[in-house]
Amino acid sequence: MRAIVWNAGGRLELAERQEPVAGEGDVLVRSAVVGICGSDLHFFRGEFPAFPGSTPGHEIAGRVVSGGGLAPGTAVAIEPTLPCGQCPGCRRGQSPTCSRLRLMGISAPGGMQELVAVPEANVHALPEGVSLDIGSMAEPLAVCVRASNRAEAPMGARVLVLGSGTIGLLAVLLASQTANEVAVTARYPHQAGLAEAMGAGPVFEPGSQALLDWARRNPVDVVIETVGGTADTFAEAINAVRAGGTVVPLGVFTADVMVPARKLVNQEVRVVGSVVYGHAGHQSEFGAAVGMLGRFAPKLALLRTATYPLASANEAFEHAADKGRQAVKVSVAVEA
Repeated sequence: MRAIVWNAGGRLELAERQEPVAGEGDVLVRSAVVGICGSDLHFFRGEFPAFPGSTPGHEIAGRVVSGGGLAPGTAVAIEPTLPCGQCPGCRRGQSPTCSRLRLMGISAPGGMQELVAVPEANVHALPEGVSLDIGSMAEPLAVCVRASNRAEAPMGARVLVLGSGTIGLLAVLLASQTANEVAVTARYPHQAGLAEAMGAGPVFEPGSQALLDWARRNPVDVVIETVGGTADTFAEAINAVRAGGTVVPLGVFTADVMVPARKLVNQEVRVVGSVVYGHAGHQSEFGAAVGMLGRFAPKLALLRTATYPLASANEAFEHAADKGRQAVKVSVAVEA
């Protein structure tokens, strides 16, 4: 089968790989659309080491080939986290803290290959009428579902989202369903426009004094940080949140960053980390995200920038990394 793999130079190339063999309890899925995530770009830029020969892609939608209880041809989204199910974190029901957690596309084979074999529990049928393009966005939406659950924002809260990439825009979309007001920071005009379409009110320049002045006049209950990297947005989040408020760092940081510890302590700011998704009570957060796709499909479609064929994966990653080209969600079409 055809697959995209990392080479020794940190670039992507088309290769032939053996088809995966589905084990007991697995489902064989034919990949169709795979989104490029900000974490994928860290590997593409060389900020994280990519293992030569490994296949990227964890935002995966496709169709069932065989196995499990779903009929062949069923359109599905794949939950790419593979917890061990046995460590203390898993036994506590906190699979994101699994000590042996694997993520497809990073520490396990990803979706940018024609076939993938995954546990049946990781295969979620798409709602009727939801396209595979929209289905591939279940994964980033699930990241935001978990962040929202972790934030525990009350109805009618005031929420600030730092960053207007895919995760930031989806965080705005979710927050707007229950918050009284949602503010956001956006670096580029196209991001600002999309943030407003997702339900944001005030839009600020990142790191601006106008943002801090607004936050002083309008106490912010929850700040969701989605930028990561080496940005100072964690400190910005703590400075912007009200006393006793909650900060959820969600961006992937590539280095340790400084925080305003005095405010963190003296004003009892609550900081809650959030990574991937698990369960809220007995409900799968990824499954919850899949269930939202039909309702949110028109707005999710606004975030989709471009789709490239499998053989043009490098061009797809270059486009995704170039915000000057108004990139938000760039995908790779695996189907021929």
